[in-house]
Parts: sequence; C-alpha cells; structure tokens
Amino acid sequence: MPSKRRDDEIIAKVLTVQNLLNINGAAFMNGAPLSGTPGNTFWLDPTHGDDDYDGKTPATAKATLPAVEDLTVDGHNDVVKYIAGTSWLDLAAAFEWDKSYTHFVGVCSPTKVAQRARIEQLSTLTAASPLFKVSGTGCVFKDLYFFQGVNDNTSLIDVQVTGRCNVFENVHFAGGGHAAQAIDGGASLHIFGGEENLFHNCVIGVDTIPAATGMAGLVYAATGGAPRNRFIDCDFTMYAGDVAAIFVELLGNSGIDRYQIFEDCWFINLGPSTMTQVFAIAAGFDPSNKRFLLKNCRYIGAGKWDDADRGAVYGDMNAVTGADASGKLVQMIT
Repeated sequence: MPSKRRDDEIIAKVLTVQNLLNINGAAFMNGAPLSGTPGNTFWLDPTHGDDDYDGKTPATAKATLPAVEDLTVDGHNDVVKYIAGTSWLDLAAAFEWDKSYTHFVGVCSPTKVAQRARIEQLSTLTAASPLFKVSGTGCVFKDLYFFQGVNDNTSLIDVQVTGRCNVFENVHFAGGGHAAQAIDGGASLHIFGGEENLFHNCVIGVDTIPAATGMAGLVYAATGGAPRNRFIDCDFTMYAGDVAAIFVELLGNSGIDRYQIFEDCWFINLGPSTMTQVFAIAAGFDPSNKRFLLKNCRYIGAGKWDDADRGAVYGDMNAVTGADASGKLVQMIT
C-alpha cells in the first residue's frame, strides 16, 4: 500500500498539472491572466521599479529583466509579471530565457499589435542576434512585444526559439524595425531546433520599414530538425521593398521535421513590391516526411504560396477540388 506521504505527493503533482492546464487551456487562450501556478510571482516595472527592491510586489518591482529573472528558479513555475508604463524595457545585452517552466507575462492592454509591455534593443547595443533567445522548456510568454529597431546591421534576429513545448500567446515579434536590420539574414522570429511550440494570436513582423531582399518574418534554420510547431490565429506582416522579401523561410532540408501547422493565419504585405512567394523553401528539400500544413490561411501582396514548387506546402483553403474533397490538403504548386 502506498504511504500517506506518497499519496500526498501524487495529489500535489496532479494539482500542479491541473493548474498548468488552466494556464494553457481554453481560459488562457481566451485572454485570461496567467494565474494558478504553483511557483512564486515576481514583478518587473521599468517605469517605477528599482533593482534594489525585492521584486516581490508591484510596489517593490525590479527595473531590469536580468535582475528579476535572477529571482526565479528553474523548473518551479515561477512567473515574471511585467508592468507596462511610459518607460520600455531596453536590453543592454542580448538575453537568454534559459529557465524551464518559468513564465513571462505582460501586465498591459492585450492588443495584438505593439503591446505596451515592450522589450527592445538599446540603441548602443550591437551584435545582438538574437536579441532574445528562448532555450527553456514548458514556458508561457503572454502579452509581450519584442522590438528590434536600431541602426545596426549586426543585430538581425529579434527572437530565437531553441526550446520546446513553450506557449506564446498574444506576442508581437517585431524584427527589422530599422532599415539597417530589414536585410538579408534578418528575422522577426527564428526557430532553430525548437519543437512542439505553440504560437497563438501572435504577430510576426513589422509593416513600417521597407523589407529588402532576404528579410523574413519567420525563419527556420538550415539544421535542427524542428518538429510539430503550430501557429494559430497569427498575423504575418510585411512592408516589402523588394520582391524577394519573405514571410516564411526554410534555410535547409534539415531545418524542420514532421509538420509545421498554420491555421487561420494572415500573410499581409501592403508594401510597394509584390513578394514572389509566401514560403521560400531551400533547394534540395525532401518532402517525404516534412510538411508545411495550412488551414484557412490567406495572403495578399504575394505571387504564390511557393513559387519554386518544392512540394513542401499543403493547404486546405475551403476550396472544393473534387467529390467530398472540401477538407483535403492539396499541394500548393502550379
């Protein structure tokens, strides 16, 4: 017979899982604030905070991200709450979120674009590529705005995800916010081996700076084999200054594995140039066990989904292609 202590441990673990399901479930996805975690809550306030404070209450919030992140404990489901205000969070150095089961939430109006809980690159910072890296597992990021827009062509990747099983809810990834950064190699979101992450109600890209050849919203690295990432209700935005700007780019055959799902996503380019394609897939792509799967997605300001016809992109846009085939995924090729 299990001991009472063992029973108590099992019950505690079940309650922990239930709390996390409440975070990541329907209530969370409908915009409910992050709550019910078993860990501690720490506060960040760039406007009124001070790193000499303890960070345990809104009135004693820390002022910088490194100071408040140092308070959290890896694997304990601690939460950092960022109080939005008139001062934004300027990163003086590239930052890595490497603690697993540690969450980051903006306390602000949950607009889908340019949330006021803003993390940006300090104007004097160079070679920050990525500016913000997520290597932790099982983290929740909510109501945040990551902006990279300074005159520095050595800082080209805004946010990079290498971790797995993270949730990004109502997050704006805004790379290429300066002409010096909206160039080949630039990316608002870069996935390098990151797997089984969910991006819900997010925005990827900016529509204010003309994007040059090779500037991309979402980039998958050439290697890393990222499987099973999902983008639900996301907007990919671009102001293309060149036909070779890209919404989604796969740099090499080994960059993804299994599938990447895009559901109810918009790809919007209102720039002066009509982009050649939505998806730029590297030559030599082998689609035998890799797919980009699209459901109810739309684009404007581009010529095709995949101009090179690599056979990687499949879509169901509610177009009937044959008897009883309204839900069938078809190759998006000529």
